[in-house]
Amino acid sequence: MEAQHTLNHAAELDMGAANDSNPRALRPAPITPATNRYIQERLGRAIRLRRRMMDMTLEDLARYCGVTFQQVHKYESGLCAMSASQLWSISIALGVPVSHFYESLATPEQWRAPEDPHIGTRR
Repeated sequence: MEAQHTLNHAAELDMGAANDSNPRALRPAPITPATNRYIQERLGRAIRLRRRMMDMTLEDLARYCGVTFQQVHKYESGLCAMSASQLWSISIALGVPVSHFYESLATPEQWRAPEDPHIGTRR
């Protein structure tokens, strides 16, 4: 009974922390259809480049990920969005971390949080 009370108390503490307001107000990231398309195309290009560097065919990658080669082609062309789990599977097949595919994407200036003079300067 005591253990259950301790778990409930810990869960309440976690919920409280999750609901606390953020002292630094962030600007909303306006994900427009054009931005979404841009991101899909950049991810697709990065996947295609890595696949070709590894001398892997569409069929090889598709077989590893459990989809058709047409689906992989759609991912690489930016015609179709992929789930996080599908990107994870692709990253494993291509021997790189998921972050590899995002390295070429820069955060647009309008999405960056305003600098807080109490925290210090950004490098």
